[in-house]
Amino acid sequence: MARATSTTVATLLWLGVAACGSPPPPMSSGLEKLDAPAPREFRFAGIYENRRVEPYAPLVRPSAVTVLPDGSFLLADYGSGRMHVFDKEGYWLSEADPLPDGGLPLDLCTYGFLVHVLDSAGRRILRYTDQGVARDVLLDIQVLDPVSRIDPSAMAIDRDGRIAICDVAGHRVLVTSPFLDLETVVGEYGSFAGQLKEPRGVVFGLGGMLYVSERANRRVQVFDRTGQVLAATQSIGGVDTLFVAPSGMAADRWGNIYVADTGRGAVIVLAPDLFPLAVLGEDSFQDDYLESPVDCAVGPDDRLFVVDAGRRALVVYDIIFP
Repeated sequence: MARATSTTVATLLWLGVAACGSPPPPMSSGLEKLDAPAPREFRFAGIYENRRVEPYAPLVRPSAVTVLPDGSFLLADYGSGRMHVFDKEGYWLSEADPLPDGGLPLDLCTYGFLVHVLDSAGRRILRYTDQGVARDVLLDIQVLDPVSRIDPSAMAIDRDGRIAICDVAGHRVLVTSPFLDLETVVGEYGSFAGQLKEPRGVVFGLGGMLYVSERANRRVQVFDRTGQVLAATQSIGGVDTLFVAPSGMAADRWGNIYVADTGRGAVIVLAPDLFPLAVLGEDSFQDDYLESPVDCAVGPDDRLFVVDAGRRALVVYDIIFP
């Protein structure tokens, strides 16, 4: 890992956040209980680059990252089908067991000290230990809808064990109960509030709220536990759309949302009510610049990990709260 050469603040744009760091009033009913302090600044902490001397190289098409409760993390490379295990200090430990039957790791999530792997080739969710040892097949995704083919593009796991799976073919998000049966279907094809087009990212926020990024509509929406839409950023028909091609998402301990925008080449930070707070990585003259970020994760020590498929690298920031 190449360490940052300075502690220069990496925040590139603040959009109306009060000096105390408090987000603006929530935009709709159901979000008023999700008050959260906004990050004060972001500092570039380092980068895992695709250099031949690195034990995890070559990275072909890095796709996802997840952080364990102790700060260790796993990095998935969809292009090679491999996953890499790092300790909490950031040192590479080993390559994880390969996915069975030629599977491809598209997304990663942590639940306790188990890592859940979204295998897009096998359309299933696998479970691994925190050391990268294959454990079992948790869910055959297709059983959630035996009639229509499911094309999974992202997943998230709530604290109570519910799993949300983006179905890019069906333009919806399938949410299971903790017992892995289908509990709720969020969205349908369209551009109106509550509808979805090409969902590419999903994350659970505080209170079980579900945040979904849409590639075709260029927006992020938030839904309650029943699947009712609560708020949305401006869609593709708007005059000044915030997103270009939003992809993977993450939430910090306060409920702020981090969205990897592959098309814009940046990570956009939102308050729980979707008010924009900051944009990271757009300055191409800085070491922490982003080309095509596809996923992000926030660790227990307030570190933000960003998977950049364009740079074939993992960029790390420290999140500084008030």
